[in-house]
Amino acid sequence: MEDNKYEKMAEDVKSYAQMRYDLLRLELLEKGSRIISLIVVIIIAVVLALAAFGYFSFALVVLLEPCFGSFIPPLCIVGGLFILLLVLVVLFRNQLFLNPLIGMLSKILFKNNTDIIKDNDYGI
Repeated sequence: MEDNKYEKMAEDVKSYAQMRYDLLRLELLEKGSRIISLIVVIIIAVVLALAAFGYFSFALVVLLEPCFGSFIPPLCIVGGLFILLLVLVVLFRNQLFLNPLIGMLSKILFKNNTDIIKDNDYGI
């Protein structure tokens, strides 16, 4: 009778360990997929923003060309605007990119299990 209790307890411990292992794998899968989707969204947004910058800069050059009579001054003005934009991005890189990215990743990685249940992403 005593051996049966210990065998049952050993089975329960093994079952509990397997369930915790499965839960860990599922949580890692969820967090990994959220991080990958975040990276994909960032890449798509950067590509689309670069395309928009290209088209708008070309439109600005074409718009300024009649004022200067040549394409060279408007090209220099647009190039100067991009250099100014680059300087601003470098100066404010922490506020623009690093802090929001760290916030998003920490939200994904350190979300409590109770938050997962309350999360509207799951239709609950």
